[in-house]
Amino acid sequence: MFFSAKSVAPILAVAGSLALLSAGGVPADAVARSAGPALTTSARSVLLPASTRVSGKVRARLSKQSFAAAEARSVKLVYSFAPPSKRFSYQLSRQTGAQWVKLRAVARKGRFGGSYSKSVKSIFGSKPVTAASYRLDLSADANRVRLGFRIVPSAPLPTKPVKSVKLIFIHHSTGQNWLADDNGGLGIALKNNNYFVSDTNYGWGPDVIGDRTDTGNWWDWFRGPKSNTYMQALYNEFEQHSGYTRLSSDPDSSRENEIVMFKSCFPNSAIDGNPDDPANAGSNPLRGGGPVTVANVKGIYNDILTYFAAHQDKLFVLIVPPPLVESATNATQAANARAVANWLVNKWLSGYTHNNVAVFDFYNVLTSNGGSANTNDLGASGGNHHRWWNGSVQHSKTGSSNFLAYPTGDSHPSQAGNRKATAEFVPLLNYYYQRWAAGK
Repeated sequence: MFFSAKSVAPILAVAGSLALLSAGGVPADAVARSAGPALTTSARSVLLPASTRVSGKVRARLSKQSFAAAEARSVKLVYSFAPPSKRFSYQLSRQTGAQWVKLRAVARKGRFGGSYSKSVKSIFGSKPVTAASYRLDLSADANRVRLGFRIVPSAPLPTKPVKSVKLIFIHHSTGQNWLADDNGGLGIALKNNNYFVSDTNYGWGPDVIGDRTDTGNWWDWFRGPKSNTYMQALYNEFEQHSGYTRLSSDPDSSRENEIVMFKSCFPNSAIDGNPDDPANAGSNPLRGGGPVTVANVKGIYNDILTYFAAHQDKLFVLIVPPPLVESATNATQAANARAVANWLVNKWLSGYTHNNVAVFDFYNVLTSNGGSANTNDLGASGGNHHRWWNGSVQHSKTGSSNFLAYPTGDSHPSQAGNRKATAEFVPLLNYYYQRWAAGK
C-alpha cells in the first residue's frame, strides 16, 4: 500500500535546473524498452470525486524504488494516460519523522495521452536530492496514483579528503620503516593524500607511554587509569619522531588530531592457544604483560571498543601486527596470528554500530610476494591483499603462507613489502575516512 520507511539523515545535494514534467513524451514501445522492471509493490490508484470525474486516467511506475542520489538522473518515472486526460498534476513529498512535507507541486492543463518517461531528478526540479523517503502523487481527470521511493546515502569512495586531516601514528621500528621516504614511503603517500601526519616512537609521552605498544598495552592507552592523560597528549602531538616527508605546515594548530593509527610490532604475532578460542571477557592477564593467547588478544581488542564508542569524533585505525619470519615462530603461533587477523577484519566490529573504527590487515598483505622478498605482488589478482579492488574493499588470501614474505634477515619487512602495504593501505584509509566523515 503506501510507502513508509525510516528517514535517512545524510544529505547528498545534486545540482540541477528546474525541470517540469512535460507532455512531450516518447513512444509507448520505447518506454517499455527503457523503463526497467516494474515496481515490486503496486502503485495505489484512487478515483477522484464524482464531480471531477471524466474519462482521463493516469498510470505510473518507477524503474527503481531504492537508489542513491547520484542515480536520480537515470532512474525513470514511466507514466501513461488512457483515455487521455485534460489535466495532469503531481506533488512530491518527503518524510520527516512521522510527517510528510510537500517539496514541490506542478499542475498543468492540456491534452495528455500516450506514454512518457522522465528522470526522477526532473521531478525534484531545482530542489536538492537528499537521502530520505519520498512519495509522489500523480493526478489526472479521473484518478490519482501514489508511488513511494527511497533515496539512500551513496557509498563512500576512496577519494582523498578535500581539506587537510590531522593524523597521529603510534608505532615503533616497523612503522618507522613504513613511513620512511626511502623505504615504505607511507609518510609521503599520506602527505599526497592531504593528511598532516605526526607520530610517536620510543621515548614519547607521559610516563614514556610511547615505549609500550604491545597488544596488552592498548588497555593502558585506551582504558587504563591514566588513559585520559595519554590520549590528551596524543591528540595534541603534532611533531615528528621519525624521518618522513609530510605537509610543510600544521593546517590548524587549534585542531586536535582527528585520526589515530596504532600498531603493535611483529613479536605480538607469536600467539599461543587455539585459532577458534573465544575472547577473554574477564580480567585479562594480558593487560599486565601476561600470556599472549588468542583469547587474551581478542579480549584486549574487545575492551578498547568501549573507548572508541565514547569518542566518535575520532577515527581509530588498527594496523594488524605484521607477521614473523618462519625462523622466529612456529606453525601453531603463525596459524593463530592468521586467525586473529581474520577475526579483526571480519568479526571484531560486527556488533559495533559506529563508523569510527577501521582495520588494515598489515599481516595478510605481508604474507605473499611476487617471487622474492624484494619483489612484491602489488596489483596481482592472486596473492594476499587488503585493498580497494574493482570498486569495493577486498580482503583476499590465495597464498598459503602464514609467515613474513618480505624478510630482511629478521622480521622487519623489506622495502618491497612496505611499498605494497602503502599502495594498498592509503586508498582504504581514504575510504574509511570518507565513511566516517559522512556520518559526522
